[in-house]
Amino acid sequence: MSTRRALLAAALAAPTLALPALAQPAFPSRPIRLLVGSSNGGSQDITARLLASRLAPLLGQQVVVENRGGAGGALATEPVRLAAPDGHTLVFNNMGAFLVVPLLNGGPQPWEEMTPVSLVADVLTVLVCPAERPWRSVADLVAAAKAAPGGLSWGHPGVGSSPWLAALLLDREAGIRTVEVPYRGGGPAMLDLLAGRIDYSFATTPTALPHVATGKFRALAVPTAARLPTLPGVPTMMESGFPGFALRSWFGVMAPPGTPPAVVAVLNRAINQAMADPEVLVILGQQGEAPLHSTPEEFARIGTAERALWGPLALAAARGQNTRP
Repeated sequence: MSTRRALLAAALAAPTLALPALAQPAFPSRPIRLLVGSSNGGSQDITARLLASRLAPLLGQQVVVENRGGAGGALATEPVRLAAPDGHTLVFNNMGAFLVVPLLNGGPQPWEEMTPVSLVADVLTVLVCPAERPWRSVADLVAAAKAAPGGLSWGHPGVGSSPWLAALLLDREAGIRTVEVPYRGGGPAMLDLLAGRIDYSFATTPTALPHVATGKFRALAVPTAARLPTLPGVPTMMESGFPGFALRSWFGVMAPPGTPPAVVAVLNRAINQAMADPEVLVILGQQGEAPLHSTPEEFARIGTAERALWGPLALAAARGQNTRP
């Protein structure tokens, strides 16, 4: 009897032992949506589409870019914050949209909730004005602003963006009062600057350099520690009489909260590989951008430090306290 029971137990156990383990679906298993916090045509859009074109063959899936300009990039970030944490919905945004705009809005803080994937590119800016304006230097612009308080206007691609922060910093450091004109991205801001409807702008180099090259814009200064190779004749803000005036910004990719580390690792490797492509390096160099390579952990550390640096300036401006200490 004991033998029969043993044989029966073995027979019942056999199918269980033979069942294969349930395999997890490979990632990515369908096209990836990449929401971009700007309108078409600006530097953010240009860089996002360049990245998407290189990611598709690396990941074996189409990467679909969706522009969600407006609200300082929040219209792109918020849907991703609420999306399923499977890596198939990502957001490509700038430093200000991730770090500064949420502080100003006082709502959800994506930097504290979402999953950093990778830095993508270092974004440089340049102070430009229409060629028809008489200013040849930052000193000329500042003198004109002081002669007519509230008379000069400047545009920016969104509250919290690096051009916005740079213009606020100039107002504070120069002690001038100017008129801020917000746009839904760098492209629309450049159109109005070309038309002369605004007086100047700190513009990202991908959107500004083509117009500098054709002589439609005059480059007055760059807010970087050293002169740009693409604009060797243009002084830095520090050379123009503003010690310590330096601003760096970046584009990065984030995923929804709770995205599995294995999925993040796949995306991070693909992004870093895409940004190391020789053709990408050439295109970015022509635009005045520099590729960035990071682990998710490095991205998190850099973002936290930048938030502490620029958050107080943005909050002071929002309260009408953008005055030099």
